[in-house]
Amino acid sequence: MKHLMIQAILCLSIYPLLAAQQPTQAAPANPQPAQAIQITGTLELTHAVHPPAVPPPLTAADLDHNKILKNARTLWINSETAFLTSATLSRSLLGQKDWEKLGLSIISGPNYGDQNRADLEIQVNRVVFTHIHTYILSDKKTGVVLASGRVRAFDGVVASGPMAEQIVKVLSAARLPASPSSSDHGL
Repeated sequence: MKHLMIQAILCLSIYPLLAAQQPTQAAPANPQPAQAIQITGTLELTHAVHPPAVPPPLTAADLDHNKILKNARTLWINSETAFLTSATLSRSLLGQKDWEKLGLSIISGPNYGDQNRADLEIQVNRVVFTHIHTYILSDKKTGVVLASGRVRAFDGVVASGPMAEQIVKVLSAARLPASPSSSDHGL
């Protein structure tokens, strides 16, 4: 009897706690406005109905590396390591002898909107516990990888020079006219 009494008291004390934990159906705080209104016998939508935007499939012309590199005007450097900053690589790129001929501008800044305006992106990283610095040059619009490489150097300042040379070499091959070789001069 005593045992039944204790069970009844426990059930009566726990039941309000269990009932409070049950989810309740609440009305939405902001009801949606009406989608259509009636004006002089005609039905007009208050919001334009658009199907979800589906990007068109990529064509072979969209994936042409040389075309992408030729049409690019801006470049964003995204460094994922503190050992080689985007500012260090920017200085090295700007110091290359053919950089001015390429006609590219480097976009930098703390705003994420800046990186979305760029045509090309260079992602820089350093392999953990090594002296290997890597880069990937890609098209921002399509995500196509245009070039990649690595440089082994003790720190990012030293690595930025050879890395900038490699990047400018790839860009020059696509953007600059081929220089005539010595055998083409005749006689």
